[in-house]
Amino acid sequence: MAAAVACSATPADNEGPLSLMIWDPAQTAGVQRAVDAFEAANPDLQVQLEQVPEDQYYTKLDASLGAGEGPDVMWQSSRAPSYVEGGALEPLNAYLERDQVSLDTYPKQLVDLYNFDGQQYGMPKDQDVWTFVYNTAVFEKLGVSEVPTADWTWDDMIRVATELKAKQTSSADVPMFYNYDFNRGVGSLVHALGGTVIKDGRGSVSSPQGIRSFEMIKDLQDRKLIPPVKDSADFNATSSLISGSLAMAKIPSWQLSLLAQADVPRGTFRMVPQPAVDGSRATDTNGLSYVMNANSGQKDAAWKLIKFLTSDEGARLQVEGGASFAANVSADVKAAYYEANGTIDGVRETFEVTLEQSYLRTTTEFPATRAVMPEIESTVAGPYYAGELSVAEAASRADAILTRSLQ
Repeated sequence: MAAAVACSATPADNEGPLSLMIWDPAQTAGVQRAVDAFEAANPDLQVQLEQVPEDQYYTKLDASLGAGEGPDVMWQSSRAPSYVEGGALEPLNAYLERDQVSLDTYPKQLVDLYNFDGQQYGMPKDQDVWTFVYNTAVFEKLGVSEVPTADWTWDDMIRVATELKAKQTSSADVPMFYNYDFNRGVGSLVHALGGTVIKDGRGSVSSPQGIRSFEMIKDLQDRKLIPPVKDSADFNATSSLISGSLAMAKIPSWQLSLLAQADVPRGTFRMVPQPAVDGSRATDTNGLSYVMNANSGQKDAAWKLIKFLTSDEGARLQVEGGASFAANVSADVKAAYYEANGTIDGVRETFEVTLEQSYLRTTTEFPATRAVMPEIESTVAGPYYAGELSVAEAASRADAILTRSLQ
């Protein structure tokens, strides 16, 4: 983490192109589309876009920031508090006030993620939306007439997946994929059941909702409706949907462009909301932001780039080129996202329903828990799904780890 940042000498203003660093290759084309428009509108400015693989992004970022360098503009996530504490990020209040930029276009819960002690350090870029997508061709091939619907339930999902499994003949085929990880799988179900992962500064997974959530996902595995968790590390739900080896899956918004742009007949993919659990379709969300390097020698230009990328025009261009669902929720930007992913049936209707029931992911609302999620996966979730821990033991261990992270 960027706990300490060298903030001494900085490059002279207007020295070379602005540097912009991101991590998702699926979004590179969309970001580049917006960058091209920015350069066309600002012929005196150039932008060098660098896409660094996600597993290397923060390592490279920390090294460069620690040396008093780094990109002028970058993506930031719920890790932001440590970068603010280390002095790595430039507060944006003065720029927002000078240019009279309103933050009302963005969901307040995402704006607040990047506000510390009254200072705004990030402009929201996107927001996560989790939905279900199914491959209609697979259903037709297997002769399964009951398909996911907008009002389906968890029991409906199990029934449909069971029929799919009974009719699949290849050992490579999988009926469905559902997030099994603790942060986005168990946590999502806990909230849908009316519970919380954290309560009063402590882990609260030993609640009835937490116990049931663990059991629901293990039940999917034990019925062989999802791949065994121990074998799922390299399982790619999106590519499996495209190939037809997977019939239906819970898919995040940042991967939809891969489905929308896949070389398959239009109408192959259809989207519906997550199955209701006790009447709830609660889904976790997170939001990245564009932030400015406190060491940038081109701060006015860097702000100009951030302002454009998160504006109506910049956000629209990004989603048109393939990007996650924008945090800028102006009507034109949302319409552009739906149109860009229009080869997937049901996107607009599903998103409008799902957005109403989103909550902040545990690691987003409580950033300190982010560091212990790998420990929970390896010492709690993995052993539980493998049958080595009882559900009560798993929940108790998870609570202890979460509580420790928050102290």
